[in-house]
Amino acid sequence: MRYLSAMLLVLLVFTTSCKNEAKEKGNKEITIAMVTFPGYGPLYVAQEKGLFENLDVKLIRIEDIGQMRSAMQSGQVDIYASTYDIFQSTQGADVPGIGFMLIDESHGADGILVNESISTIADLKGKRLAAEPGLPPYFLLQYVLYKEGMTLNDVDHKDIATQDAGAAFTSGSVDAVGLYEPILSLTKQANKGSKILISSESEPGLLADLLFSSEELLKTNPDVLKRIAKGWFAALDFIDQNPDEAYEIMGKNFGVAAAEMKDFKSSISWYDKADNIKMFDKNTENNVYDIFQMEGDILEKNGSAKRRFRPEDKITDKIINKFK
Repeated sequence: MRYLSAMLLVLLVFTTSCKNEAKEKGNKEITIAMVTFPGYGPLYVAQEKGLFENLDVKLIRIEDIGQMRSAMQSGQVDIYASTYDIFQSTQGADVPGIGFMLIDESHGADGILVNESISTIADLKGKRLAAEPGLPPYFLLQYVLYKEGMTLNDVDHKDIATQDAGAAFTSGSVDAVGLYEPILSLTKQANKGSKILISSESEPGLLADLLFSSEELLKTNPDVLKRIAKGWFAALDFIDQNPDEAYEIMGKNFGVAAAEMKDFKSSISWYDKADNIKMFDKNTENNVYDIFQMEGDILEKNGSAKRRFRPEDKITDKIINKFK
């Protein structure tokens, strides 16, 4: 009888331990933060269709990057989405997070619209330019200036909110403006003779989003990150195979009709498994490490990155390498 009781006790302890382990490794709630950007739509497809395997994934919106960073530092957020440039924009403080996968890139969604006085990037020197700091068109502007050996100090930059920047261009208050769709196309249509000097379509990989994990999660439970990546890749497959249902899911979560979501998709690209394997390979030209370094250089020249980070310290290939 004592032997049987002892065996039952051992079995109970073992079962409880297994359940706790399963909860910790499988069912622990993982919180992913993002700004309101439809490019993140596949995350909602993965969540709604159960493609994150047995992970309990919570998707939240935090519109301010500073608040997003604070949320990760306090443990309220496990993963967040950010572009290379926004991640590195800091006035000196450390930035939490390690990039472990690419999810999307602007493919024509952002551009620099100019009036008839500007024909080349070099013509931007001394001109009045408007772009809203912290948004992709603002970095695109810095990038095109960088290509010509210039910075924001070489132009008359005006910090104007995107919604007002188009109007400023139409009124003639500025000669060039950094905008995103659909404001970019609408402003161009309203201004005869204007043209898009450069857009993200001609600069692949420049305005791309990565998922950044907390260092703690990467260190203690990298399998969770692998399942997040698998969920994203599975969501892309689901979108290809079930577009009507998928775009309904994404549109619903961003407050737009499925048709609008499909129109938006024409100006962005989603990174699949093959894309990630290629971009996280250091032998690939313009890989994630190269782009991270280059964008940091541009930000530093324009005074937007007072603290620099080595790509190897803020990006890891450990998760994507598991898919090779």
